[in-house]
Parts: sequence; C-alpha cells; structure tokens
Amino acid sequence: MKIKSIIQPGVKLIKTCADNLSSKYYKTTQDSRLIKQLKNSSQNNRCFIIGNGPSLKIADLEKLKGEDCFACNRIYNLYDKTTWRPKYYCSQDSKVLEQIKGDLQFAIENCELCFLPYKFRSMFSDEILTNEKVRLFFKPYVSVYSPDGTYPEGLMPFSDDISVGIYDGLSITYAMIQIAAYMGYKEIYLIGIDHNYNIKNGVVETAGSYAEGIKPIDMSTQFPPELLLCEVSFREARRWSEAHGVMIGNATRGGKLEVFERINLDDLV
Repeated sequence: MKIKSIIQPGVKLIKTCADNLSSKYYKTTQDSRLIKQLKNSSQNNRCFIIGNGPSLKIADLEKLKGEDCFACNRIYNLYDKTTWRPKYYCSQDSKVLEQIKGDLQFAIENCELCFLPYKFRSMFSDEILTNEKVRLFFKPYVSVYSPDGTYPEGLMPFSDDISVGIYDGLSITYAMIQIAAYMGYKEIYLIGIDHNYNIKNGVVETAGSYAEGIKPIDMSTQFPPELLLCEVSFREARRWSEAHGVMIGNATRGGKLEVFERINLDDLV
C-alpha cells in the first residue's frame, strides 16, 4: 500500500477541521454578506459563461455585446481586439492568480463585479481588496484524492448558497455556473469551453489549448487538468439545474464537453 493512501485519511481530517473553522469565520464577514445580496439579483433571464479555449473567437464575442457574460483569467488579453466586455470576471486557482495578479486591477476596471477567492486574499493589493466591485468568496475544502484515478458521482457538491461557499470543481467554469445560478439566471450558455488540452509528458502544451490572442497560463508547475473529475462536477451541475428549473446549454463551437445539451450559438445571438 502506498504511503499516501495510508496518511490520506489523517490529512483529510485535519484539512476538514481547519476548513470548518475558516468557514464559520467567513460567514461572519462583510464579504459573505455582500455575496448574500446577489441572491436572485439578475435582471435578465439568460447569461453566457465564456471559456478561454481555442474555439473562442472575437466574432462571437462581438455578438455577445449587451448580453450578461461571465469570463475568467486572461480573457482581458482580447480587450484590444473587441469592445465587448464581460459583466462578471472570475478567477480562483492560486497558481493562476500568482501569474495574473499584476493584471487584476485592469480586469476589475473592465467588469461590473469581480469574484476572487477569500482564501488567497493575501495575494491581492489593498487597492483590490477595497474595490467596491470585488466579491471575495469562500472555497470549501473537498478531498479529491483517488488512488485509482476514479471519482464517485456527487464528489463535488453544487452550492445552493454561494455566500457560504463556491465549490471549485477543478474548473473555474464550475464556479461561474454556481454564481450564475445563485444570481437567478434560468438559461446559462457556455462558449469557449473546449474541455480539451494538448498534454505531453504530463504537461499541458500551450499550442492549441487557448484562444488566439490569450497568453497561456504556465501549467508546468501544475498537475495536468483532471478532465474526468471536471465531468463529475459538471454532471452535478446538470443534476442541480434540472432539479431547480435552470437550463445549462453548451454553445461551444466544437470541443469535447458533452455533459450539457449542445446549442447552436448562431441560434441564440
């Protein structure tokens, strides 16, 4: 038996206890209260969640002007090519944030609300932490350790109350879906979510993994994307949405995400 398998239960217990204490404190913060105010706050019925995959095209972003859009990470690299801007900007991974933190102020200036993880607030400048557009959310701990590379259905919960926490699902897309659902959007469309990476020797190759014009995230210091676990999370989102009268459609042009019903983007905009 591998040593990691032996010590994992103890590690999980320690992290769970620490997370419970952090969660209890977070619920008393102004950050939690500000997010609570977003419940059913949407004035529109539908929104678009934008990924940074190679299928994302400037022409499609142009069509989304006037729509409520969520976008993430280095989407701002495309702003010199379009006047489209997302209404909401999100980022959640610590290693991604380490690479883009110098650009966050620019990202915030070009959206209405920005969602960042409370856990990593020490990364952010006072200018960002005090910005009225910024909402710091809590990321609950979920053990995703798997000795055989398989993951049970329901492993990654879907949050009913994002003022308590947003589960990361190993995908910023999953976090954005939870935010959109909490805000009251009844139709959530995904574009640019290719769910496919070129991986060589355990490292994501940047060529062909990002939309043209977006500077790739350096993945050399990270584990390869756990696409199977992402699909477990996305299926949980589908189950939640079906039970709550929310429609999630995949309007990505191509890609390999087949969890959600395929929708032709040209039929929407």
